Amino acid sequence: MLGVSVRAAGSCRGRDSEVLSERLEMISCWELMSSRALKEFYRTSMLVSDRKMKMVLVFWILLHVSLQVSALQMVEGDRFVLLPCKFPSLDQNNATVVWSRSDLSPSTVHKRGPKGDELTDQNQLYRSRTYMKTDALETGDLNLNLTHLQLTDTGTYTCSRDGLTLRGVKLQVKELFPMWAKILLGVLVFLILVISGGVFHHFRHNFMTGYKVKVEEDSGVEFVLLPCRTTVHLPKDAKVEWTDSCSNKVHVYQNRCNKPEKQSRFYRNRTKMNEDLLDSGDLSLTLKHPTRADTDTYTCSVFSRRRHVLMKKQVELQVKVQQVEVDSGADAVLIPCETTVQLLQSSTVQWKDSDNCMVHMFQGGSDHFEHQDKFYRNRTEMNKDLLQTGDLSLTLKHLTYGDSNIYTCSISSREGDLLMQKQVQLHVRDCQVEVEEGAESVLLPFKAPPELLRGAKVVWWRYEPGPVLKVHVYETGSEQPKELEQLYRTKTKMSEDLLRSGDLSLILNRPADGGPGRYRCGVWRQGKLLMWTTVLLQVKGRVQLQDEPEDIRGRSCSIDLTPLMADLSDE
Repeated sequence: MLGVSVRAAGSCRGRDSEVLSERLEMISCWELMSSRALKEFYRTSMLVSDRKMKMVLVFWILLHVSLQVSALQMVEGDRFVLLPCKFPSLDQNNATVVWSRSDLSPSTVHKRGPKGDELTDQNQLYRSRTYMKTDALETGDLNLNLTHLQLTDTGTYTCSRDGLTLRGVKLQVKELFPMWAKILLGVLVFLILVISGGVFHHFRHNFMTGYKVKVEEDSGVEFVLLPCRTTVHLPKDAKVEWTDSCSNKVHVYQNRCNKPEKQSRFYRNRTKMNEDLLDSGDLSLTLKHPTRADTDTYTCSVFSRRRHVLMKKQVELQVKVQQVEVDSGADAVLIPCETTVQLLQSSTVQWKDSDNCMVHMFQGGSDHFEHQDKFYRNRTEMNKDLLQTGDLSLTLKHLTYGDSNIYTCSISSREGDLLMQKQVQLHVRDCQVEVEEGAESVLLPFKAPPELLRGAKVVWWRYEPGPVLKVHVYETGSEQPKELEQLYRTKTKMSEDLLRSGDLSLILNRPADGGPGRYRCGVWRQGKLLMWTTVLLQVKGRVQLQDEPEDIRGRSCSIDLTPLMADLSDE
């Protein structure tokens, strides 16, 4: 390792020598190995007026850089490796940097010139596998990113600038599995197959025909039966376990009695098995009030006293949920639910969404809204005579895209016992509006509960085709044209009494100018999105946009509000 001290500038005289001495004493030999120190060293040379001294300093930098050789070890199949090479950002306007391997023909691995990558002479082994930063020549960061490593990548890589070697990197790519490991693995697999085949042959009588059974049932039924029967004689001390695909215990039978304390809470008070199951061989499980969440693969296992598996069978359960479709912007939709359960004055009927938010509650013969989520406030209604008719259907008003969800209707007794449970999946499609070519204006419909608009901000924007553009903003009782794109400042209008009527529809003038597009309107308060809708605008005779695939696992999973979140999160 070469030392650096004031003696390196022995040929300097006067003030230049003093300045150089002070600077060089601040930089150790180790620091010279980093690009940061090299840049500092270069700035030092700029303080020296003597041209020869500058040349000495630059030569000193290049000498240290050329001595840098790295060794890297990677494994075949690794996603990438970074071959390091840094150089002070001198005059790079006409510079050319080449990464190469002298043992290859052609030897070029990657080449970057002032106008970008020059890959015409690149070796075929590295085609589409090498990358350098676009500003590499300006910043001096000449690192090479090599992807999808192969055994043939082993070698010494040289980073050079205009024929001058800057750095060498030794790369070794090792086999993921050496040949001896592959042979050993093959022998082990063969032995495992032989042993497992013998075990299966020995216990073949314990596995019944139809190893996996599929059961389909509608949501809303009182119970579903998961069948499991055996003709094998089971010992009196056998243990029977039903588990789901996550290994949660659905039901446990041990020592000739049920063990509810070992049961997962999700299945508590919802399962039942025959009392004489060890004698009859009928290990079927009754699951009460099934919902979509119960769709799963269940496993019935029988263990001996020493935990040996005597029998195992799987049952695949699919709980079908009724589907309802409606267009966004519709005035109302009926979410159906009927029951034959005898309803009493003390019975409680609840509608909830998949986030467990209260949609509607009927208790003691009347509606109760104190627990209703604000999102559904003043938008739900149930029949007044539901106790007599058993019609528990829910009417949901002013439909928006955010109402796409799975709704659960449940009936419980005064004591809290669950009597009935049914799910309905609601799909709210994009509202579609079609306009004639040359039409003067078009109405994009949207309604919201007026009480939801107090202190709220209403934003209409066009998000497809991109880029995302704000087309109308309403806040603090007036429109905000300054927040709009110039194109839309005179093209849009909303109702003047929208706070009273809840009518957030947008009038779009000369709609054909922008062509077909997908528009969305959101209602925000303190940076939180309260309600939104989507309107698909089609122009007759134009190439139309396609409907988006629906995903209603969450209210916001199919809507990208990112462009607006940044604007509204700080308000």
